[in-house]
Amino acid sequence: MRARSGHIRFDKKVTWKNLVNAFRPLFLKFLEETQQLPEDAESLDVLIEENLRDLRNNRKPEGYNREGSMRMIFPISNQVEFYLYGRGKVLEVARVTEALSRVLQKYRLKHSIEWDQLRLLADKKE
Repeated sequence: MRARSGHIRFDKKVTWKNLVNAFRPLFLKFLEETQQLPEDAESLDVLIEENLRDLRNNRKPEGYNREGSMRMIFPISNQVEFYLYGRGKVLEVARVTEALSRVLQKYRLKHSIEWDQLRLLADKKE
């Protein structure tokens, strides 16, 4: 499947706090799959802890919005959701999104996947 973005939308019963236990393995899987693991373990711990602090307070986390092949973005929204946006190979977005979905399934977090839902990209396709 080819996709520029993969969107994971959680069931209406899922809150940001519900993601606390799943976030570390989810985030590490994202960084591993996209080959963006920082060499410095301390900076990785800081990244994870900053996101976990928000989740523990039932707030939207930052995600991973740094320069790289792919980003994990938690949009400003009334829903609990995030999306992956790839700037390179479009096949990678689908593969990584599916891998993250499997992590969420292990933690029994109900969600759905949608593809290419970014309005900005939709405008460019026309």
